[in-house]
Amino acid sequence: MAVMNNKKQPPSLAFQIAVPILGLLVITGLTIFAWSFYISKTALESELALDLEKTKSIVSLSLDNTLNDIKDDLIEMSLTPNFKKALASDDSEEIERKLYNFLSSKQGYLLDILEVFKGGNHLVDAGIIPVPIMQLKAKHKNALTTSPTWEHLTFRATDNIKTILICAIPITNTQTGEVYGVLYGGIDLNSNVSFLDSLRSSSGAIDAALIAKKRLLISSHNKSEKNIRELIAWAHGVTTDSYLIKEGRIFSTIRLLPEQTESTLLYTFSKRNPSFQALKTNYMKSLGIMLTLTLLLSSITAWMMQKRILSALKKLTNYAHSVMEGSSETSFERGSVKEFNQLGENLETMISSLDKKSTYISKLFSSATAPIITCKLDGTILDMNPAAEKLAPTLPSKFHTKSLATLFPDKYSQDIKIYLGRAVAGQTPPVAVIPIPISSDEELSFVWTFSPVDIAQKGSADFILLQGQDVTENRKAVKKVLESESRLRQIIDILPQEIFANDINGKFILVNKNKAKRLGRIATELTGKHLSEVIDNPDEIARTQNDDQLVIDRDDKLLIEESYVDENRDIHWLETTKVPYLSTETHTQAILTISMDITRIKNAENTLQNLNKELVERVSMRTIELENANSALTKSMDELRKTQNKLVETEKMASLGELVAGIAHEINTPLGIGVTSTSYLKGMTEELQEQFDSSSLKKSNLENYIKTSNTALSSIVKNLNRAAKLISDFKQLAVDQSTEDLRNINLRDYIEGILISLKPKLKDYDYSLEVDCPDDLDIILSPGSLMLVISNLVMNSLTHGFPNSEHGSLTISAHKKNEGVLLTYSDNGIGMSKEQLEKIYDPFYTTKRSAGNTGLGMHLVYNLVTRALKGRIECKSTIGTGTTFEIWFPAYNSEQDKSNTQLES
Repeated sequence: MAVMNNKKQPPSLAFQIAVPILGLLVITGLTIFAWSFYISKTALESELALDLEKTKSIVSLSLDNTLNDIKDDLIEMSLTPNFKKALASDDSEEIERKLYNFLSSKQGYLLDILEVFKGGNHLVDAGIIPVPIMQLKAKHKNALTTSPTWEHLTFRATDNIKTILICAIPITNTQTGEVYGVLYGGIDLNSNVSFLDSLRSSSGAIDAALIAKKRLLISSHNKSEKNIRELIAWAHGVTTDSYLIKEGRIFSTIRLLPEQTESTLLYTFSKRNPSFQALKTNYMKSLGIMLTLTLLLSSITAWMMQKRILSALKKLTNYAHSVMEGSSETSFERGSVKEFNQLGENLETMISSLDKKSTYISKLFSSATAPIITCKLDGTILDMNPAAEKLAPTLPSKFHTKSLATLFPDKYSQDIKIYLGRAVAGQTPPVAVIPIPISSDEELSFVWTFSPVDIAQKGSADFILLQGQDVTENRKAVKKVLESESRLRQIIDILPQEIFANDINGKFILVNKNKAKRLGRIATELTGKHLSEVIDNPDEIARTQNDDQLVIDRDDKLLIEESYVDENRDIHWLETTKVPYLSTETHTQAILTISMDITRIKNAENTLQNLNKELVERVSMRTIELENANSALTKSMDELRKTQNKLVETEKMASLGELVAGIAHEINTPLGIGVTSTSYLKGMTEELQEQFDSSSLKKSNLENYIKTSNTALSSIVKNLNRAAKLISDFKQLAVDQSTEDLRNINLRDYIEGILISLKPKLKDYDYSLEVDCPDDLDIILSPGSLMLVISNLVMNSLTHGFPNSEHGSLTISAHKKNEGVLLTYSDNGIGMSKEQLEKIYDPFYTTKRSAGNTGLGMHLVYNLVTRALKGRIECKSTIGTGTTFEIWFPAYNSEQDKSNTQLES
């Protein structure tokens, strides 16, 4: 211990600094010199970069203004009525006069090309050089659009290679929107000195030149002059936006029309910057004086520098520098100065603690799957994690100093400022849904939380932390659920049956209008209510709950017959089907109940039973009584058949509703064109009336009115005839669905008419529809039943045949066979299994009950084919090979056959 206490201690810092104080002057001088040199170099480079960037902006703005002014004047000239009238009448002299007037205007003097084409043929040329029409057709694809732009084009002329700037202005018919002419305006970059002088004037250049594909187009002076020769030689070997300082001049290049990527058009120039030269001279003088003073002080005080203090200070600064560069493995090396040693040890301890904390925070920040962004209180981005960088591919790699407005859509800029203000004010962290666009037509929805961060716990935020949560899929799922629920509600309200769904506890989940009407309530009010809140009879409630429990226990549908007494004391019979399913809302078991009024069927059955009983009693009496009983039995069977047919009528009316929607969609277009043409004609008539009343009517006005009226009236008649035909076809299809009368039809035309009514259902899908049927196949049948059969087959394919695809093929073929017609319908969808094929015609059988399907479509098709058409149907299908329906039904092609059929009926 004594040895350790008597150990010689290093001198204090005050003592060691007092002796070599003059040596610090040398260090200070050298530091000032180095810093001054760095500042001067940075200032010179910044001044030069700022000047060149400013020149680039001025040149680009001047070029854009000049070209846009010329383009706007060309468009304005092409839109004038006199110009359009002259072009329509091929009045080349009038057009040529207007073109020469334009060339002498403020903007037109720059043009070397000014030509008009009509219908793809040259009409008038007022320029110096002709339009290279062959190259232009391949290059200028926007010539027939409504958004003309300037583009530069290089092509081989007769004696040299030319480069031009050209703009095509399409000339359209005001009424039809048809393009019938093109106005071309262009600048020859090989010879137009005025264009180059305008660029040189805007950039303040001494010498200038235009270069395309490393080929000189034009220069401001003779290219053999030394200055121009040096400028061109330098420009051929550099890239865009490069610069060079040579003999007091600054060489630079600017790319013109950068949006064109096929070839590069460079504007190279040289200029002098007086402020730059003065700044360079002043800095050189200051550096010379500072260097002289530094060398003088260094010579005087160099001998006073002490090795010990420099060594200790160097160790400390080396350690600080290594820490600043991010090296975590470097340790502090002790020196001979006690104070430096203590400072280094404290620094080492603090760095170790900070390194552990920063490592943990950095891992947490980088590994987070949710986007995290830190920004200043004014919204300037400080940092973002990898998840956030993936959402901002358009930001530059150095996104610091960028505002949040560059990441989010412009319309949310004001909202973001409000959220930042609330966070800075210390209010509850704002939460907002703000989308981020990832392409031109797609965006992701995020819920962002704006949280203030107070590191020093001083009561005010140091920066704002944004945390995002992707809710895009959730919002899409909610939208799909709402759409599905809306479709289901529309379907069950259209059906004639009473339909409702309830959970196992008796709470209504879904009620259609027919059920609500019988209960004397509104359908929307019943949802969520319990059976006991709607039904007063406790026995009926108990019976309903017992039936529901039985359906759940058996996990199968239940068919029951039940009755009720209405307010007129009449008894009504219902055939009720209860089907178990899993509620997507509550994820619990529920029961779907479908009730059909079979009162007329029951009455017919009771009548039939009474007649049978009376028949048995009279058999022993007289034969005549037996015949009377048979007659009554036949009458009852007819009533039963009529009742069954009315069930089919219900489905027909549902298809009629879809037919109305399809035809209405088709009629809208011709009626819209007719209304537009009529309105335009009315306006012209009123204008003609005003001219007539004011005695200013001219023959040309009347001729123009007659010509325009004929065109408008032709359009009106054409579109009204089209609407009339659609309405006529619709009336016939509607009559076919509401009656079973036989009539003569052309089978191919009728099938195509059915497909037109289904067009709105198919417009969102890319399905090919093929019809294979002879054009002369005329038959006599009840067409309404055939329409329902084909409509249900097509909708069945869309719903079940292509569940996950928007592409497919549907084929309908029909041919005569065995005194009838064999109609084959097929699709190339996913097909059916053997089990599905066996149950396809069963009522209420469906594979998509959760999607709102009832399972009645194919049952209706079977009944229509076998009963209404008196034919037969066969289905063939396997998994993955599509489905084919073969339908044969008798068909008649003469009035005698039709009469025989009606007599048999």
